[in-house]
Amino acid sequence: MKTKTCHLTAEIDLSAISHNCNLLKRIAGNPRLCVAAKCNAYGHGIDIVLPAFETANVDMLGVATIAEAEQLLELGWKKPILLFGSEFSIYQSEQKQEIACRLVNNEIRLTAMRDDDVEFISTAAKKLKKTAKIHLSLDTGMCRMGLNEENLLSLIDKIAKEETIEIEGFYTHFASADEADHSFADLQLRRFKDFNKTLLDRNIKIPIVHAANSAAVLNLTDVGFNMIRPGISVYGYTPLPGLSNSCDLKPAMKVISCLTVIKKIPKGSYVGYGCTWHADKDTVIGLVPIGYGDGYDRRLSNRGLMKIGSDYVPVIGRVSMDQTIVDLTAIFNKNAKVTVGSEIVIIDNNRDSKNSVESIANMLQTIPYEIVTRIGPRVKRVPVYGS
Repeated sequence: MKTKTCHLTAEIDLSAISHNCNLLKRIAGNPRLCVAAKCNAYGHGIDIVLPAFETANVDMLGVATIAEAEQLLELGWKKPILLFGSEFSIYQSEQKQEIACRLVNNEIRLTAMRDDDVEFISTAAKKLKKTAKIHLSLDTGMCRMGLNEENLLSLIDKIAKEETIEIEGFYTHFASADEADHSFADLQLRRFKDFNKTLLDRNIKIPIVHAANSAAVLNLTDVGFNMIRPGISVYGYTPLPGLSNSCDLKPAMKVISCLTVIKKIPKGSYVGYGCTWHADKDTVIGLVPIGYGDGYDRRLSNRGLMKIGSDYVPVIGRVSMDQTIVDLTAIFNKNAKVTVGSEIVIIDNNRDSKNSVESIANMLQTIPYEIVTRIGPRVKRVPVYGS
C-alpha cells in the first residue's frame, strides 16, 4: 500500500478547476465568467486555486467579505473583485469612510445597497480622484440581498448625480434554480428581464448583467446574459441530483491521510466515546487522524466509509475531534499489506465512489457545499494536476 509523508492532506486538482471553468462558459455560450471564490474558494484554498482561475481566464472573482477581497489582492489577483455581501453597511461613519477609501483605491466593486453606501463611495472616489465601479442587486424573490424595483430605481437616480461612480454591473440571485420545477426561477428571470428593459427604456445601459449561479447555468436556459456567476460547479460539484455524470464536471478535492495506529481488539470490546460500537468478533482497527474538528462530520459515526486501495473500510464508533476509527478486519482477512503509514482516502474525487463529496452529502441529507466548506485549516491543501 502507498504511504504518505503528510498525515492529512487535501489534494486540489487545478486542471479539474480550469476544465470546469471552461465547460461552464461553453454551456452558457461563452459569456464573461465571475467565479464565486468566497469561503476560502469553497474550502479548496484560495491561495491554491488562483493559478487555475488565471489559466481559465476568469474575468472576475466574487467574495462575501471585505477581508476576502483584500486577501485576493495580497495574493496578487489583478482582475476585478466583486463584493457580494452587505458588510459595508454596518460600520460607523469614520470607519466606513476609511473602508470606502480602501475599496475604491483597490478597485473592489461594492454591491451598493443604501443611499449612504453611495455617499461614502462617492466621497472616497473624489478624495482619490478615481471613478468607483459598483454593482447593484435586484431582489427578484429570494428576499436576501438586493433591493426591490422602486428602491433600486431610487438608488440609480441618486447614483446618476454622482460623477465619480460608474454602475458597472447589475445582478440578481436565483432561489430555486436547482429544482425540477422551474416556475419560481422563471418568475425571477422574468422580473429581472422586465427591470432590465425598464432601465433600457430610460436609456440606462449597464455594461455587465449577470444572474446565473451554478444551478442556473446547468438547469435553465437563456440566463447567461453577458456574465455567469457559478460557485460550487467550478469545483466540480452540482446542486442538481443526477446531473453530475452527464455534464462532465470534474471534482477537484481529494482528502487523504494515513493510518497512524493499527491494533487488534478482542471480541466484546467497545470502540470510541459512548461505547456505540461493539465488536462481535476479534477485530482489526485503524486510527485515521481526522475528526469533526477538521470538518469530518460527526454524523458519519458508525456510518461513514473510507477507502484503502480499492477496498472500502467502515467508520466504527463515534467520530472524535481529532481521530476517526475504521474497521480493517476484512482487508486483513484478504492478507492485504496494510501497515501504519498506509494511505487512506477520506473523501474521494471519483464521484462514483461511496465516499465522494456527493455520496457523503447524500448520506447526511445535506449538500456538497457543506461538505467541502467545512474542511478545516489543519487539512493541508496541496495543488496537483490531473490527480
